[in-house]
Amino acid sequence: MKDFNIFKIEYYWYEGEHKETLLAKEIEPEKFEEDLIEANKFAESLIGIEIKDYDYLGKGYTVECLPQFYEQIVWFLINKKGYVLCSFDKNTFFRVEDSSNNKKISIIKLKKTIKSNELKSKKEK
Repeated sequence: MKDFNIFKIEYYWYEGEHKETLLAKEIEPEKFEEDLIEANKFAESLIGIEIKDYDYLGKGYTVECLPQFYEQIVWFLINKKGYVLCSFDKNTFFRVEDSSNNKKISIIKLKKTIKSNELKSKKEK
């Protein structure tokens, strides 16, 4: 049985635009790299090709810039290679603890929150 692995794909674009996607599949990392190369070739093949609305890509545009290129790679891996889209909440986690008598197990949900103080500026007269 192969391991179930999660892979992160991301891009950075102008003015700090960033997107990342977590994809999972029961596949070895080397096979993922092969699939990623195939997805990349697929996206490259779309450069300059006019696509009608709601065509097989489901996006209705050609690949003309990095965000579109990225979206087509992710689309290919999900729709043609069977990867599953994952989400991860970095602010919530679960901790398992045992009690002092070792007869009860607790699961505690922890959620990280950030509080900020609003700074008010005084108008000078």
